[in-house]
Amino acid sequence: MRALITTEHFFGKLSNRQSRYSRTSTRAKSTNEKSLVTKLVEYVVKWGKTEHPPTQQAKTKSEQKEEEEERSPKIIKISAATTYTHNGSRSDVSKTAFHSSSNLEMRSRFMPEARAQSMPAFSSPQEQLGNVIPLEVNQLLVRVRENGLPRDLLKYPVQPLQHTLTRYLESVQPLLSESEMQKEEDLAVDFMRNQGYELQSLLEKTGQSNVNWLTDRWTNVSYLGYRAPLTIFSSSCISFPQQNFLNSLNFLSFTAKAIYAMCEFHSIVENNQLPVRKLEGFDLDNSQFYNVFGTVRIPQRSSDTLQQCASNYVVVIHKNNFYKLPVFDAEDMRIFNVFHIRKQLFKIIKSGRPLGKPIGLLTHDRRDHWAEGHELLCRNQLNAQTIKCIEQSLFTVSLDEAIHVPAGEERVLLASQLMHGGGPHINSANRWMDKTLQLIVNPNGIAGLCCEHSPAEPQPAASIMDYVLKKIPEPTYGNDAKDSYQTDALEWLFFDEKDESISFWLKTANRTVNELTSRLQLHATRFECYGKKLLHTQHLESDCFIQMALQLAFYRLHRQLPAQMETAHLRIFKYGRSEIIRTTSNESLKFVFAMISEDETTQNRLLALKAAVDHHRQQTMLALKGCGIDRHFFGLEQMAYEHGIALPNFFQSDGFLKSKDFRILSSQLLTPHDSFMVYGPLNSDGYGCCYNLRDNDITFTISAWNHNPEISPSDFGMAIETALADMGHLILDLSNCTAVE
Repeated sequence: MRALITTEHFFGKLSNRQSRYSRTSTRAKSTNEKSLVTKLVEYVVKWGKTEHPPTQQAKTKSEQKEEEEERSPKIIKISAATTYTHNGSRSDVSKTAFHSSSNLEMRSRFMPEARAQSMPAFSSPQEQLGNVIPLEVNQLLVRVRENGLPRDLLKYPVQPLQHTLTRYLESVQPLLSESEMQKEEDLAVDFMRNQGYELQSLLEKTGQSNVNWLTDRWTNVSYLGYRAPLTIFSSSCISFPQQNFLNSLNFLSFTAKAIYAMCEFHSIVENNQLPVRKLEGFDLDNSQFYNVFGTVRIPQRSSDTLQQCASNYVVVIHKNNFYKLPVFDAEDMRIFNVFHIRKQLFKIIKSGRPLGKPIGLLTHDRRDHWAEGHELLCRNQLNAQTIKCIEQSLFTVSLDEAIHVPAGEERVLLASQLMHGGGPHINSANRWMDKTLQLIVNPNGIAGLCCEHSPAEPQPAASIMDYVLKKIPEPTYGNDAKDSYQTDALEWLFFDEKDESISFWLKTANRTVNELTSRLQLHATRFECYGKKLLHTQHLESDCFIQMALQLAFYRLHRQLPAQMETAHLRIFKYGRSEIIRTTSNESLKFVFAMISEDETTQNRLLALKAAVDHHRQQTMLALKGCGIDRHFFGLEQMAYEHGIALPNFFQSDGFLKSKDFRILSSQLLTPHDSFMVYGPLNSDGYGCCYNLRDNDITFTISAWNHNPEISPSDFGMAIETALADMGHLILDLSNCTAVE
């Protein structure tokens, strides 16, 4: 799942920063507020409003005990000098490795298991992992990372079952009819008194012996055990602002600086120099920042593993060819200067090598398919060494082939290139999707990061993006760093072209990539009428305001109230990842109906908006403090699976399934840069929607599958703008409405 993303400024003053979700303080009106309001009036007048009367929409294995000092999630640490051994069977990482929708066709092709379904049991690790070659764990790295974490991080709690069920029933009420709601209440009461009581006791016992009972299980089930392709399903992308490269020198200088900045950020992390942020006085966990560099997701049958290596090089991919480029001195681990890095990149693009075999396509395929292909490749010693080098790199750098960017479609093309590369005939093979971090740069000005979610939420990648964009404009940035006198620092990584055993899986991956790229619809739009500055002057929580706009837009477009979710981080807890905020509520329902009713007064609409915003803010704070609904239910389900207990009827009821069929998956990227984040939808009847809310504008990126002709990201984007424009009318009236304080 995707967590709320905010970019962090690493060398600013911490004491004056407010929590992302603290109540907005009274602010003086800005000098340009009049122009903003004027712009708003001009904007909303252009939009016609079609109103309709409201219609009610009915709507793991044995328990593993962990010691508190253990790091989570468990990522295998290996030495860069470790080699693969091959005996005709698969070579993997360790016996102790961490293992942690609605459209039928999509499920059969890409979703063979539900996202929250547990993994099957195996009689032994060998049955799950195949023949395993153990690799030495670098315990020094583990100690360094533990020492870098705040000492007073909270232990992740187990909430009282009655509280969670009460809030669950409240959240599901706007989606169900009266008869359905009565049935759901009866099931909840029965569940609490019987099976729920037993599962709650097991979960509380587990929680007492674990500093974080959730993260390992969640990573295992939702990521490592999930068999769909990483592309779109598990990877999100964060864009840089559109660049204007005048020539190859500009293109390579930008890329070299970006590589240098990412390496510098890596050094900040390794030296435990990350500042500790706070939420309402509590330290926030930084452990995910340690998980992204040198990390790769290794494909394996049934469940993947994570591996991390302390490497001193990156792998550059150009025309499907792979190159090992050292970026740190092996002795003192100082970063080579930008001139050296640019010189090596220049050698790559001027090498004249023909288009390589599209091995990178395999990493886009379904995980079980790629696991088979990975095993076949590793039977060849040359291919095994090449794959090992790619997997153990600090991160990968894709130097893409330039493609035409039509006017007005810059953001959509940028999003598609970062998400999947455009298809086998464009840049999809110029990727290695297993790597946690991929820097992607195109001579036409497209640039950004693709980040795989298994080891971390997108928060670290967003912070890296922010750091890179802060450093690149400096004219002499990275010029005075360490020089390299090595003449053969760059190494071309070969794949055995004579090996025909992989051809079948390449054809399969080619079909998968074609299918994914043809089915995914993307839309990007910028609402330029107003932003958070105007909302804050009216004391409206900006994120909650946008969430209500998404719900209003969906209802107007589809005449249904959606199950809608926003993700929140759990960094207040040690090793915390993410929780769900259920946006749909009785308050949001009243707001939507107030907005679409022609008979409602402006004052009543304002009251409904404020009530919905306040309720969402309360739910957000509860989620951030570990009092969410969905992760608690996930833990109860896992207790049933781990202890051989039949899944209670409560978790299979129509109401429960409807409440989790999220047709809007949303999150926010907070950055002052002209950037956005994009990811795939949760099911084929809904949307993935991320937004960057800046002072005076809001950028939306929307994704959807094309299975349902009624689901259109461009139409949804237009409906969002209409909703924001109409809600802007309320903002203009807010200062004159004495009923709303």
